[in-house]
Amino acid sequence: MGIASFEDFQKTIQEHSQRGEYEQAYRLATQNTARFSDQALLINYWRVCMAVRLGRSAESLQILSHSLENGFWYGETLLRKSPYLQPLQGGAEFECLVEQNQQLQTNDQERMYPLLIVRPDGACQDDENPCPVLLALHANGSTAQASMDFWKQAAIHGWLVAVPQSSQAMWKDAYVWDDLEITQREIERHMLFISNHYAVDPARIVIAGHDIGGEVAIWLALSGTIEVSGFIALGPGGPNLAEPDHSWDEVVQGAAGRPLRGCLVYGDADPSISIQGIKTLASMLQGAGLACKLERMPGVGHDFHPSYAAALLSSLEFIHGISRRDLAGGTNP
Repeated sequence: MGIASFEDFQKTIQEHSQRGEYEQAYRLATQNTARFSDQALLINYWRVCMAVRLGRSAESLQILSHSLENGFWYGETLLRKSPYLQPLQGGAEFECLVEQNQQLQTNDQERMYPLLIVRPDGACQDDENPCPVLLALHANGSTAQASMDFWKQAAIHGWLVAVPQSSQAMWKDAYVWDDLEITQREIERHMLFISNHYAVDPARIVIAGHDIGGEVAIWLALSGTIEVSGFIALGPGGPNLAEPDHSWDEVVQGAAGRPLRGCLVYGDADPSISIQGIKTLASMLQGAGLACKLERMPGVGHDFHPSYAAALLSSLEFIHGISRRDLAGGTNP
């Protein structure tokens, strides 16, 4: 049976690896690098790992070197902590490549803005007319800039949209929210910056996220880590949503009775999420007395689709009752 999608491809690679079929995994990855060129960094990482398992260290170093020559890099944690790469640690050539990698990463991250803000023209500057805030977290393996299409419509309708850039790097243009302590500190710092530089309404702060960014947004809202009036999760994914009964019960019960409203939005053609897990979490939230809307988007997958923008606006209306015609205007960066 042929490989229909990148998800199928990734699953097949993982199955080969789990069975110890490293040569098959290596060949399959090599054959499909061009086909899934937008995932070349991940595929080449797999190739490096499989080559090491096959005892072909020189080949693995050559693949890594080629990636660096093309301006790509990997997070230091990945290079240092991956059990696949353990045999390379301490080798002179590998250590030299790690040093080159770190320089590329440093140069790249120095050019990134830690927080992207979009707001209505001329708004959010007058304390008499403060703006509501949408704090939106990008997906794991993505960036703030790449996720902006999911959120920018809110600015047209009166919201100050703030999209933080995670500092936790997997590789070039792929950042994650895996360390919740780091995430919490960064979000708190961003909220302090926003409140110090813009006129915002502390009673109308909504946290949102896509993919694992959505799962993190739910957790931050329910745990009370940051004070928000609501949360929106678009296509939420992550390990805790696979079995929400076990993962979310304590934090959901802890939020019971708070005036918190939330929206869980998913596309029914999204193969990367647990739709049943999302439905279960919605039921848990409603059972705890929290206002929670569950929205299904027919035929929509995981990547951006205009339906996500429409769902975001309807979710903001559900949380704060601000209709799309109440607030309008252009946007300022």
